[in-house]
Amino acid sequence: MRMGHRITAAAAALVLAAAPAGAAFACDKEERGDRGDKRQEAEKTTGHGAGKKTEKQHGKKTDQKAENDGAFLKAAHRAGLAEIAMSKDAGKNAVMPCVKKTADTLVKDHTRMDKEIRDMARRLKVTLPGKETSEQRKTLRDLRKKAHKREYDTLWLKMAEAGHIQALELLDDEIANGKNGEVREAARMARPVIAGHLAKVQACQKER
Repeated sequence: MRMGHRITAAAAALVLAAAPAGAAFACDKEERGDRGDKRQEAEKTTGHGAGKKTEKQHGKKTDQKAENDGAFLKAAHRAGLAEIAMSKDAGKNAVMPCVKKTADTLVKDHTRMDKEIRDMARRLKVTLPGKETSEQRKTLRDLRKKAHKREYDTLWLKMAEAGHIQALELLDDEIANGKNGEVREAARMARPVIAGHLAKVQACQKER
């Protein structure tokens, strides 16, 4: 998993199954801490300095694992908040029955998914963002300007499609590059769910 995860306002939240905190989120403080002047001097004279360097490098790698997995959870949660808000809005302002029905499904699914994300983040001690980004909120405000018009439905579907495609890319990246086993497995479980949402959105587009 990489730090460069990107999700737009319409990006889908991810299904993250409940799992205990893994060892990837625990860094050995002894490997990163100060061993003391005497220990350092002993390492210099006995040739153990290389071992200490390896330990430090391992600590950095472990930190990076935690940082990357945390970034994945943060991105998923923030995307989920935006997806729920956008889908609730469609329930009020969309015109097409298909859009309303799809939006209702997304609200239910993503609300449940986001709870699972928050539960996992709490166990793994990851602090999640409290709200959508300013860009996401602006996107929703712009969408509302077309409320109760077919243009609203067209734009909503376009945004939902783009968001779900990006969400699938995010999942694929996590599946291929994730370091935490539980999070990586959760991404595998999430993929068919998100793909199903994308299929519903694209089916609605054909009804326009």
